[in-house]
Order: sequence, then structure tokens, then C-alpha cells
Amino acid sequence: MKNNDWDDLLNDDLPLEDVKLDMELVKSLLPQYSNEKLSEMIVCDRVFGFGQRISAICMEELAKRRMAGDAFNFESHIDQVHKEFPVLDFATPDLRTVLNQAIGRKFSK
Repeated sequence: MKNNDWDDLLNDDLPLEDVKLDMELVKSLLPQYSNEKLSEMIVCDRVFGFGQRISAICMEELAKRRMAGDAFNFESHIDQVHKEFPVLDFATPDLRTVLNQAIGRKFSK
């Protein structure tokens, strides 16, 4: 993926939930990623819940590498990276939600 592709994606006015990943492109690029990067992609998918198949295809790639003789302990690396993420508390409203509620109350009076 070229840098301008990322720029286009980041400058797009679509809400984040409407952004779709090209899973075939991701899958075709996996062989060039390091074991660490694949493990980190799995953790990000688990933590942020992208709703995609990224974890599964990254695990498939790591399994293929292990069967080919790669001794990288990706299970431990995944656990370690996951422990480094802060605990996300979605019960606490974000600032945008609070401001929208406050603005809504102001206009409804």
C-alpha cells in the first residue's frame, strides 16, 4: 500500500465504522510482515474488535511459518503485547458524547 492510499483513507469523511479493509490485499501482503508484526496485528484485532478476519489470517500465516520450521514463539509474544495495552473502559463516555448530550439539552430547553 502506498502512503497516498493511507492518506486517502485517513482524509476520507466516512465514519470509521464504514471503512472496509481489503482483506484480499491484506492477505496477499502477510508473507512480507515479520512474526512480531503479525502478532501485533492479532492483538490489535482482539483489543479493538475490528470485526474482520485479521486475527484468523495472521494466525494462519504464523502457523504456516511454524510448520516450515520457524521457531518464533508467537503465543508468548501475543500474550506479552496484549498485557502492554491499557485496559479500555467503554463504560466511561467520551468527551464528544458528553458534549453532544450537553448541546442537545441546551437546545431542547
